[in-house]
Amino acid sequence: MRLGVIGFVLVIVAAPALAGHDKTDVVTTEDGSTYIGEIKSVQYATLTLSTHAASTLSIEWRHVTSLQSKFEYRIDLPGGVRHYGTLDSSDKPGRLSVVGQSGTIAIDLADVVQIVPIEHGFWKRLDGSVNAGFSFTQANEALQYNLSGDAFNRTRKTYTEISGQSIFNTQEGGETTNQHSLKLVSARVAKKKWSTFGLGGLQSNPDQGYDLRSVVGGGAAYFFIESAGKFLILTMGPVYNREEVTDSSEVDNSAEALVGLAFRRFKRGSHSPSVILSLETFTNLTDTPRFRAVFNFQVSWKIVGNFSFTVQVKNSYDSDPPGTDSDKNNVTATSSVGYTF
Repeated sequence: MRLGVIGFVLVIVAAPALAGHDKTDVVTTEDGSTYIGEIKSVQYATLTLSTHAASTLSIEWRHVTSLQSKFEYRIDLPGGVRHYGTLDSSDKPGRLSVVGQSGTIAIDLADVVQIVPIEHGFWKRLDGSVNAGFSFTQANEALQYNLSGDAFNRTRKTYTEISGQSIFNTQEGGETTNQHSLKLVSARVAKKKWSTFGLGGLQSNPDQGYDLRSVVGGGAAYFFIESAGKFLILTMGPVYNREEVTDSSEVDNSAEALVGLAFRRFKRGSHSPSVILSLETFTNLTDTPRFRAVFNFQVSWKIVGNFSFTVQVKNSYDSDPPGTDSDKNNVTATSSVGYTF
C-alpha cells in the first residue's frame, strides 16, 4: 500500500503539462543579448525561457535587465506583496513595468522574488520534479534505492504542493529496512509576511515503531526573509497524530504543537548549488511527555538541462517512540539524479 502511495506521487509529478502561450516574450541581459521565447518562470534566482531554436534556457536573474510579454503574470515581491499584469520594459535598465487593470506599476528587478504565469487549467500550472538513486555492493549483496517526487500548483491566492519519498535497504544476512512518506501542504497568503497553511501526511518507518503515521493540521507561517535568492520561514500550529504501532494492534493518538524553521538558498551562479535546511519539532500536548524533531539538509547541483544531482541527509528523532526496541534516532543519507519540469 505504501509503495502504491509513493507510486501515485510519481505518476502525478510525471504527468506532462500542456503547452503554454506562444514564444514571443523578450528577455534582455546586461551584455546586450536579446532572447525570444516563452517566459516559464522566475524562481530560484533563475529565469526559465522556452525557445524554438535553443530548447529551454536558464538565465541567471542577476544578469537580466528587461522583460516584455503580452501575457499575464503574477509578480511576487518581499513581504507577500503581489502584482498581476503583462510585462513591459522600463526607460531605466533593471526596472520592470507591470501593466495591470488598475494601471502600470514600476518595479526594481532586484526586488522580484518570483514571477509565474497566470495559466488557466490545472496541468498548465503544474511544476515539479522526479528523483531516483540506486546503489549495489556485490561483496555483501547490499542494495539501496530511493525514489522521490514532488509537484506544486499555483493559483492567484493559493499554493499547493504534494511530495513523496521511498527508501529501501537490503543486505545479505541482515534485515531489510524501508521507510516511506507522503505529504500535502496547501498555503494561502493572508497579509504581508504572514501566510496560513494546512497539511496532511502519511509516513511508514518500522525502525521507529510505526507501520503507518497519519498527521493532519495547520497554522500560520511568517517569512523573515523572502527574495529571489533565498528565504527563511517560521511555521507554527497544532497537528493531530495517529500511529499504528509495528507488530501490534495498538493505535496511538495524540495532539501536538508544530514549530518549524526552514531556510533555502537558491543557486547564485551556473555551478553553485541550491541548499535546503529545515527543522520541524513536534511537542506532545496530551498524555505522556514526548518530543519529536525532523532535521533535513539537502544540496542540489545542476548537471545539464533540467537534470540535477542531489545529496540529502535526514535525521528523525523521537524521545518516546511507539512499540518496543524502537530507534530514537533514524538517520538516512541518499544521493539521486533528478529531472525538473
